[in-house]
Amino acid sequence: MGVIFDLDQTLIDSSLAEPYRGKNWQLAYNEIPNFTYYSGIAEIINFLKSSNIPSCIVTSSTSYYCTKVTQHWGITCDFHICYHDTKYRKPHPEPIIKAIKKFDCAIEKVLSVGDRDIDIQASHAAGVKSVACLWGTSDQQALLNAKPTFVAASPAELLSIIENYYA
Repeated sequence: MGVIFDLDQTLIDSSLAEPYRGKNWQLAYNEIPNFTYYSGIAEIINFLKSSNIPSCIVTSSTSYYCTKVTQHWGITCDFHICYHDTKYRKPHPEPIIKAIKKFDCAIEKVLSVGDRDIDIQASHAAGVKSVACLWGTSDQQALLNAKPTFVAASPAELLSIIENYYA
């Protein structure tokens, strides 16, 4: 079992740093305290921990950025797969496949959660069921056109999907 999360706009609203990511990382880091931890995400992480379901963040951001964000906001996932951890980035399936290997479980026991079409495309290319997160997406139509397995309009709906999937 395992749940894969995208980081930005899925677990946390980091849109304030978007203009700086990949261009001026120091300015992006300075914005981290101003991010918004989406209401309901902590409950999902707590459910996974209490149910012994491992979780992994798969992000196209650097490991340093991912660590700074997760430490600042107390986001405790078991693993992180970041920009420099794979040769290819989403929508290529390599980061998702690497996360599955960390879980050491059957693909059918993994859910992958994201806010962009590339998250869904990478998940499907890896053979994993996907969840589209509508609360953080900047392009809902592209996200839905990627044909996610599940759609969650809120973190509460995502928690329900996860609970039912692992029931």
